[in-house]
Amino acid sequence: MESNLKHPTLKHLSVIFIILIWLFGCISTPQNSSTSKTGSCQNKSDRLAISQVQGTGHRSPYDGKEVGCVAGIVTAIDGGGFYMQSEISDSDTSTSDGIYIDLLTFATVKVGDEVLISSGEIREYNPAGIGENSLSRTSLRTSEVEVLSSGKDLPAPVLLGEGGRAIPDRVVENDVIGYVGQNDALFDPDEDGMDFFESLESMRVQVNNAVAVSSVNSYNEVTVIADSGKNASGLSPLGVLLLAEDDANPERIMLDDKFIRMPDIMLGDVFTQPIIGIVDYDFENYMILPTEKLVFQSMGLVDEITNVEAPVLKSTQISVASLNLLNLSHLESPERVEGYASMIVGKLGSPDILVLQEVMDDDGRLDSAVVTANENMESFTAAIKSKGGPDYRWFSIDPERNADGGVNGGNIRVVIIYRIDRGLKILSALPGTAGQEVGLTGQGTNLALTQNPGLIWPNNSAFSQSRKPIIAQFQFLDQNFFVVGAHFNSKGSDGPLYGDRQSPNLDSERQRIAQAKAVNGFVKDILELDPQARILVAGDLNDFPWSETLKTLSGTQLTNLFDTIDRQQWFTYIYEGNAQVMDQMLLSESFMQNLNEFKPIHLNSVSLAEQQLSDHDPIIAILDFAYYE
Repeated sequence: MESNLKHPTLKHLSVIFIILIWLFGCISTPQNSSTSKTGSCQNKSDRLAISQVQGTGHRSPYDGKEVGCVAGIVTAIDGGGFYMQSEISDSDTSTSDGIYIDLLTFATVKVGDEVLISSGEIREYNPAGIGENSLSRTSLRTSEVEVLSSGKDLPAPVLLGEGGRAIPDRVVENDVIGYVGQNDALFDPDEDGMDFFESLESMRVQVNNAVAVSSVNSYNEVTVIADSGKNASGLSPLGVLLLAEDDANPERIMLDDKFIRMPDIMLGDVFTQPIIGIVDYDFENYMILPTEKLVFQSMGLVDEITNVEAPVLKSTQISVASLNLLNLSHLESPERVEGYASMIVGKLGSPDILVLQEVMDDDGRLDSAVVTANENMESFTAAIKSKGGPDYRWFSIDPERNADGGVNGGNIRVVIIYRIDRGLKILSALPGTAGQEVGLTGQGTNLALTQNPGLIWPNNSAFSQSRKPIIAQFQFLDQNFFVVGAHFNSKGSDGPLYGDRQSPNLDSERQRIAQAKAVNGFVKDILELDPQARILVAGDLNDFPWSETLKTLSGTQLTNLFDTIDRQQWFTYIYEGNAQVMDQMLLSESFMQNLNEFKPIHLNSVSLAEQQLSDHDPIIAILDFAYYE
């Protein structure tokens, strides 16, 4: 018998035809079509404006609620959704006309599409995670997206700066005490930088005549200011934005590479075309995500700044420098060892004494029982000698394993290296060990350390999981002096400028103040036994010259050498576009008489991340002992 499939009947054909129609309807209906669900949303008067969703504040009045009938123009697309902005602004500068659409399902949209969200949930999303000290970004979570039309002109970007909306230049936030997201304080975008950028969240903006106040960092971010810096309050003649006690520089604009390839922009480079992008918030910062290629002109400012000549000393002078080596390991980064050697010889003139921070142990980050750093320092000093430098010796006291903070297994410590070919001598004493507290013996000109080098109060709880300060005693032209090397507790746990908690919490400061008090206490002990003692304290102190930490360390016994120079030079580190002082050098009153010159040498902070040996600049002082001849 023949199969009916080979000779279908009319009944069979009808069934097949119905199935084909059903299949064609399923295939041809776009995933993002919601025509049957939009209903009255087609009537524009029934739609909810994006500005209403955003509201006047940091959190949407609709947070956690279902909304419907929200329309706008797609301005940019990322992997999780897209940015959308109202076609026509509501003209209220306190409310944003843009929003991020967090897609719960696939939807085919293009930049320039006019889309309608028929329903969705408003969610204040914390990009850093629930409970983290971060502001939130308003998003609309939906699977109901309908494309109404395509090829629409994008909403005109809001001009930031001259001729547009003035950017606050001093205050980040001064109306909130506590948590921004739980506070009904004044929302003041005219004065507060935090509120200003929030009022533009997810909107297209434009920056004219921008100039870079940092070089591109390791996250492919760069910070710029508008209008060639015309209205930037903290702009230094060197082209950086200087952080001040009363000025956090909210005029800083960070650019991120979410939608573009970030070119090698360097400090001082000028943008020859407007920067156009979208305001976003992530990593505890507001930023602009450029949506068009960045066009700029290199000005060569970094080459000019870093083109420094090594100091030339008289026979009566010595130089003392301090530098954070950023987890130095001869095994992990031999090329950086060579780079430092070139810097020390060519730019710093092979200082008589170098106070070095973040020297790792001999096997680097490997979490082993190894805590010694002799091989590391042998490699480091040999590289200096190979570049034409002197034969350096070093003072290093190995820490207890994983007891001093920093990279786990790295066992970073402060090391003092010194040269003896120019008349510098060390006072003979057995070196200290981990946990052994240095003391003093004798008095007046006979005052000496019980260990050389030794550790200042290493068992003090202030130095728990932090570097212990090292002290060494030297002699030059028959005059004794002390050098203290310190690396205080990191600011890592402190709150961000644009965090949810205002004013920013300074959780790490208590430990630094305690560390400063301990070092100052030992300085007092020295001066009690010899009021004319010459004492130098140097290192990465992780705090600002005006901070309570530095006030405590200085007391009435020490002078911070940054207070002796022009404030336009006040930076050794650039963080999020703010140029700031993290590395300090202080002298006792008697030693101030020897001071010939002090300055930071801006070799690292201004450079591209890939060209930096460290994220800190070295600082150097020249001390003249002719007075004592």
